[in-house]
Amino acid sequence: MQTAFQNCHPAVNFLFFISVIVYGMFFFHPVLLGIAFASSLAYSLYLCGRKTAKMFVCFLLPTLLFVTVLNTLFAHYGVTTLYVLPSGNRITLEALVYGLVTGGMVATVFLWFTCYNRVVTTDKFLYLFGKRLPTAAMLVSMTLRFVPLFAKRLQKIRQAQRGIGNAGEGKIKNAVHSLSILTTWSLENAICTADSMKSRGYGLRRRTSYSRYPKTVRDLVLFAAILGLDAVMLTGVLLKQTKAVYNPIFSLPPVTAFSYILFVCYAALCFLPLALDLSEERKWNRSL
Repeated sequence: MQTAFQNCHPAVNFLFFISVIVYGMFFFHPVLLGIAFASSLAYSLYLCGRKTAKMFVCFLLPTLLFVTVLNTLFAHYGVTTLYVLPSGNRITLEALVYGLVTGGMVATVFLWFTCYNRVVTTDKFLYLFGKRLPTAAMLVSMTLRFVPLFAKRLQKIRQAQRGIGNAGEGKIKNAVHSLSILTTWSLENAICTADSMKSRGYGLRRRTSYSRYPKTVRDLVLFAAILGLDAVMLTGVLLKQTKAVYNPIFSLPPVTAFSYILFVCYAALCFLPLALDLSEERKWNRSL
């Protein structure tokens, strides 16, 4: 069952994720980064549930801590000394905070891409760009599909190897053999996909899309709302309210009335899909 935000027009979904992913990569203000991290984690948990929780505990949290510790130990800029190692190197507050911010940024962008893969499906991407950029759209959609597809195929190959009794061979030999099978399978599938798309008229100007996504009033309102919030974010960038200085001393831009407007608008943008889904779910439960 699709959520309310997944049922929106593909242009709304794509505009939202392009906005939050770009902001997540370039906004280094701790407050903005905290909002982005909390919203991406909450929405990913809502969409994927235990899968996101397991990924966060086993991969994202260790990555965040690793980046933080690595930057703290090997970057010695900053003036606020927290501890001096026996080797004479200093551990500074600025390096610690910047490492935490960098790790949080990596985790945030990864979580947003996880949500993107669940919401913006291949047919939505092709619906948006298939007519104007057919080759590029197909190439991007196939590239994004390769990683999960390779993992599934590799699992099937390993199961087949165990079934015929070849799993007990040398690890290196078995891995090379599995990789050879996977490469051959993928190349054959790519050729079949290209022939299939060509026979179906993909790339022709008058070709219609299989999936139909009619625009509704809600889609127009959401699209306009995202554009309005983007305008506030760009104004914050021009006023240098989204930056923070970590070298040589940790400092933030002065807090003004516009700063609070910026924080509220960024939270509204990041939590928009989750709020929409929870609102629709609440209405559905009331109707029952």
